[in-house]
Amino acid sequence: MYVSALAIGYAGRLAPVCLLHSAGTLFLFRFVYAEVVGALPLNGGAYNALLNTTSKYRASIAACLTILSYMATAVISANEAMHYLHSLWHGLPVIWATGGLLGFFMILSIIGITESAVVAVGIFLFHMTSMTLLLVFGVWTIFMVGPALLWENMGTPAPGGFWLAWVISIDAVLVLSGATLTSFVGVTGLW
Repeated sequence: MYVSALAIGYAGRLAPVCLLHSAGTLFLFRFVYAEVVGALPLNGGAYNALLNTTSKYRASIAACLTILSYMATAVISANEAMHYLHSLWHGLPVIWATGGLLGFFMILSIIGITESAVVAVGIFLFHMTSMTLLLVFGVWTIFMVGPALLWENMGTPAPGGFWLAWVISIDAVLVLSGATLTSFVGVTGLW
């Protein structure tokens, strides 16, 4: 979700083209990811892969860099989640809320993986529901109005769908919060 927001900031309405290009690039590497995860299905995949293919020193450097990457992802995801929430509630102090979200997931990670999994499943179910809702309304609009509306919207901003915008914004908050949780779980696995 934060990559989408950044792409929209730079590419505007052509952001879907940029995101499809990124997805296509990642698609080309799917076999490499599958091979590493299949061979070493443990947490800390980069460390384990390098530990089995290079020296322990290089694997340790990769582990340190992975921890930094996880922490950067946690902070960016939490901050973007609070920016989405700030668009719904303008009185929200973004920096303090970001710290609160990071603290919440830190405590949740310390408590244990079972509690983290319950939260992750809840976020996943809400995300799947909101994406299904968005897909259904999108298909319904195309069938009711026709594809001409798509080209018209590319030229002018469209009003409407206020409640759906709220649902998708809340979904963005939850998905980015899930990315924050995933970062904490990843660091815990390397620790």
